Amino acid sequence: MLSSAWAKFRFDTDESLSLVRHSEDAAAIAAHLWDDWLPASTKAFLSDGAPEVEMRTLARWLAGTHDVGKLSPAFAVQVPVLAGRMRDAGLKMRSEILFRTEVPHSLVSHRAIRSYFEARGWGRGVASSYAVIAGGHHGVPPALAQLRDDELPRHYGGPEWRATREELIDRVSELTGADQFFDTWRERSLSPQQQVLWTGFVIVADWIASSDYFSLGHRSESIEEAAAAWDKLDLPPPWQAAPPSTIDELFHARFDLPAGASPNPVQRAVVEAVREMAEPGLVIVEAAMGIGKTEAALAASEYLAEKFGQGGVLVALPTMATSNAMFRRVKQWIEHQDPEAVSSLTLAHGKASLEDSYRGLMRRSGFTDIGRDVVVGDRSSTAEVIAHHWFSGRKKALLAEFAVGTIDQLLFAGLKARHLALRHLAVVNKVVIVDEVHAADVYMMQYLIRVLEWLGAYRVPVILLSATLPAAQRIALGSAYERGRGWRGNDGLLAGDVGYPSVTVVDGTRRVIQVESTSPPVVVGIERLDDSIEGLVARLRRDLADGGCVGIVRNTVRRAQETARALAVYFPGSVTLVHSRFVAQHRADLETRLVSELGRTGERPHLRIVVGTQVIEQSLDVDFDLMVSDLAPIDLLFQRIGRLHRHSRGRPAALSAPRLLIMGVEEWSDEPPQAIQQSRGIYGDLYLMRALAVLAGKDAVTLPSEIASLVQAAYDDNFTWPTGWADAGAAAEAAFRAKVAELESRASTWRIWQPSENPTLVDWLKQNVGEVDDARGQAKVRDTEEGVDVLLTKSVGGQVYLLDQCGGGPVGTTFPPEDALARRVLTSSVKLPREFTHPGIVDQTIDLLERQMYGGWQESKWLAGELVLELDDEMSATLLGFDIRYDSIEGLVVNRSSEKS
Repeated sequence: MLSSAWAKFRFDTDESLSLVRHSEDAAAIAAHLWDDWLPASTKAFLSDGAPEVEMRTLARWLAGTHDVGKLSPAFAVQVPVLAGRMRDAGLKMRSEILFRTEVPHSLVSHRAIRSYFEARGWGRGVASSYAVIAGGHHGVPPALAQLRDDELPRHYGGPEWRATREELIDRVSELTGADQFFDTWRERSLSPQQQVLWTGFVIVADWIASSDYFSLGHRSESIEEAAAAWDKLDLPPPWQAAPPSTIDELFHARFDLPAGASPNPVQRAVVEAVREMAEPGLVIVEAAMGIGKTEAALAASEYLAEKFGQGGVLVALPTMATSNAMFRRVKQWIEHQDPEAVSSLTLAHGKASLEDSYRGLMRRSGFTDIGRDVVVGDRSSTAEVIAHHWFSGRKKALLAEFAVGTIDQLLFAGLKARHLALRHLAVVNKVVIVDEVHAADVYMMQYLIRVLEWLGAYRVPVILLSATLPAAQRIALGSAYERGRGWRGNDGLLAGDVGYPSVTVVDGTRRVIQVESTSPPVVVGIERLDDSIEGLVARLRRDLADGGCVGIVRNTVRRAQETARALAVYFPGSVTLVHSRFVAQHRADLETRLVSELGRTGERPHLRIVVGTQVIEQSLDVDFDLMVSDLAPIDLLFQRIGRLHRHSRGRPAALSAPRLLIMGVEEWSDEPPQAIQQSRGIYGDLYLMRALAVLAGKDAVTLPSEIASLVQAAYDDNFTWPTGWADAGAAAEAAFRAKVAELESRASTWRIWQPSENPTLVDWLKQNVGEVDDARGQAKVRDTEEGVDVLLTKSVGGQVYLLDQCGGGPVGTTFPPEDALARRVLTSSVKLPREFTHPGIVDQTIDLLERQMYGGWQESKWLAGELVLELDDEMSATLLGFDIRYDSIEGLVVNRSSEKS
C-alpha cells in the first residue's frame, strides 16, 4: 500500500493526472507494444533466449517505473500549489531549489531504481544496466558526474522521499509481476544494445501514455483505458514478409516484369545469396548503373525479413532528390504485396512534406488509402499503404515500417544526439538498404562505419549497393559489421578486383559471388579538352551542329554558374543550369523539366545543354548524347558516364557513339597534369591524380568490364605511379593521410562509442549536438560544400514576401501562417555554400541566422526552427562579409563583398 502522505497527491503538472495512473498507463501500453508492434527480430534480440512471459513483464515494469523520479523536490517545486500541499503532508522540500534543471526527474529515476536494486543485493553494474533506461527516457542518459552520491542531495529529498519512491516501484513490481523475476535479473545484466532498445521502447510507451488518447479526469482501470487508446491509435502491426517461393514469381509479382522476362543474373545472385544466409549479415552488391540493383535489394529484403523476423525496410540514399524518386518506387513495391496488408511508409528527410507523393499519404488524423484495387479471388481488395499520423513527427518518422530517406537519417544513428535510442529502435526493426554507398565521402564514412558496427551488434541485415566501390571501402564496411557481431574475417578475400558484377556476403564467413555479366559491352571514347570556355564553345559548335543533348558536370556550383553564363551567350535559349543552390521549388521545377525532356520517355529538344554539378551524377535519371566533365575521382567519372547514352534511342550522327570529354586540368602536357584548384578543394589531389594515371594513354573505356579494374587500380594501397609522377604522388598521399586523420578526429568528437566499449549507457551522450533535426545536427554528419538549409524571403517596404519561384505573395511573420502557406514557405529552402558552413564558421552562421528568425513562424509546426535569410527588393543580402543574391537563372550567387558577381 502507498503511504497516506503520497497517496493523497497527484504529482504531474495537471492535478487531474496522477503519477500512479501514468505509471499504470505506460505499463499497460508497453504490453500492447510488445504484443502487437515490435517485430519478431527485435523481441528475439531483447529476450536473448529468455521466456516470452518474462520479457513482456520486463517491458511493462520498465515502462511503469520510468517516471518514479517525479517523486522528488526538484520536480515538485515546479508546481507551487501542489508543492505546498505535499509539504504540508510531510514531504519536506526547500522553497527555492537552485539549479533544478541539473537534476531532471529522469536522473532521479535512475538513482532511485539503482538504489532499489542495490538494497536487494544487486551489484551496481547490473542495477545500473536496468536503471539507465529510466535515466535516459527523456533523450539523454545520465552523465557519470550527475550520479555522484553527494551531488545536490536537496534535489532528491530526504528519507521520506526515498521511501515514497520505493513504494511506487513496489506497486509497479507487484502490478506487473516483475518481482518474481528479480532474482533472475539480478544475475543477468542488460547489454548496452539492449539498454538502448529498451530506452527507445520506454520513450514510445511514455509518449503514447502521455498523449490525448488517454482522457483526463476520473478513469477506469489502466488496462481497459490502454486497450481503448491502443485501438484508437491503431498503429499498423509489423510487416509480415511473405515472398513467393521462387525468385521469378517474386519479381513478376512485385515489379511488373513483361511476359517472358526474368530477373537478370545480378538480381538472381543477390536473392539467392540472402536465401542461403544462416545468420543476419551484410551483403554488398557491386554492379553497373541501371542493372536493377534496387529491385534486387527490395526483393532480397523480403526473404531476409521472412527468415529473420524484421518488421520493415529502411532505404537510405545520397540526396533528397534521389530519396524522393526512390520513395515512389518503394511505394509501388509495397502496393504489389499482400493486398490484405496495411503498411506504414514515411519519407524521412527535412523537406519530405514538399514531395507530392508523400504528402498525399498524410492526413492530420487517421490514414489515407493510396492503394490500388486488385482482385483477390472473387472480390476486389486494396493493398493499403499509409502515412500514419502518429509517425508524422520528426523524432518518430523512422518508426514506420517502411522508410525512405537521405543517408543522413542512417548516419544520425552514429551521432551523439538527443533521443538517439529512439532512432536505434527504429533502425533495428528493419532490413537496412544503403543505395549508392560510394557517395559517402571520407568524413561520412566515419559515421557509416560506426553505424555498421552497431547494426552488426544488433544483428540487423544490411544491403549496400554501389556501381563502383574501391576494395578498401569494401573491406572497411565488411569489417565494421563483423566487429559489431564479434566476427573476424580474412581481408584478403575482399581485397583487389573481386570480379564485376559481384555480390559480397558477410554472415559469419566471407564469400564473394562473381556474377556473369549479360550487359553488352559499350565502348566510351575518352577525350581531353583544355580548360577554356573558348575551346569548349568551339567543340560544342562542331559536335552539336545537327543538334543533340549534352551534359556538362562541374565540380563546384560557382564553376557551373560561370560556365552556364558564358555558354548562354553562344547558345541562347538552349542552356539549362541545375545545382543544389536553387530554392527547393525552383530546383524541383528545373529537375522535372529536365527529366521530362531527357528521361527514358522524354520529348527531347533539338538542342539542350545542361550545366550542373554532382546532382547530375546522383539525382537525375537523364540521358545525354555527349558528356563533358571536370576531372573527378575515377569512380565518380564512371557515375557520370552512367548518364551517357543511358537509354536506347536515335541520336544525331555526330553523337552516335558515347564520348566523355574531360576538362578541369591546368595543362595536360605537364608531368603529372594537375587538376584545377576548385576541384582539388573538393576532392583533394590524390584520387584526381590517380584518375589521371589510370586513364593515361587510354582513348576509350569498355563498360562494364573495365569499371572494377580501373576503380581498384586507382584505389590500390600499393599504387604504382607513372614515371615522373612519384614525388607529386607521394606528396598527395601524405596530404590525404593527414586529411583523413583530421576528419577522423573531427568525427570522433560527435560519434558515439563502439557497441562493446562500455557496459552501460552512462555518459553515452554526455557531450551531444542536441536535436539532429536542426542545422547543427545536420552539419555534423557531412563535410560537403553545402550543409545548412535556410528559407529565402524578400522584404519590400517592411512587408515579407515569398520568392516568385515559390508562388510569390505576402506572408505574415508575427503569427504562424496557415498550413498550406507554411508548406509553400518551405519550398523556398536552399543550402548555403561552404563559405558559411565549413567547421570554422558554421556555428557563427547559425547563431547569426537564429537571431533573425521570425517569431510567429516558431509557433508553426511546419516552420519552427527553420533558419531564414531575408533578401531586399533587389533579391540581395550580405552575410559574414559576403554578398548574396538570388537569380532566376543562376540560383543563389555568393561573392565576397569586394568581388563583382
